[in-house]
Amino acid sequence: MTDNALTPVAAHLGDARRHAESGALRIDLDAAQRLLDRLADLRSRTGTLAAEATELDRPLRFGDNWVGHLLARRLRAVAVHDERGVAPALTEFSQVLDDLENTVRLAAGVYRTTDDETVTELRRCGR
Repeated sequence: MTDNALTPVAAHLGDARRHAESGALRIDLDAAQRLLDRLADLRSRTGTLAAEATELDRPLRFGDNWVGHLLARRLRAVAVHDERGVAPALTEFSQVLDDLENTVRLAAGVYRTTDDETVTELRRCGR
């Protein structure tokens, strides 16, 4: 993970995960399920935004002069290719959400098999 605004969140999440692994952090099943449902919604929204972010990777037209060309290249780079751009930030946020989901599962003692996760993902995609 690059050093950016999500770095402190990821560090705190790592601490929470270690507490969950040791049993020092516990969440009751009802609260865990509510959190997991919200996380699933966030992951879905993030996936949609990430897919739409690919539309940003196209030439921009700000006029046929050096200022317009310079501005177009810079904005395109920031939106898509820069490590702090929209697409990389959404990818990194998805990883944080995955880590948070795993931490909630650990804290609640909820473990699902790969088959259960696949069924859930397929149902979510069908909505």
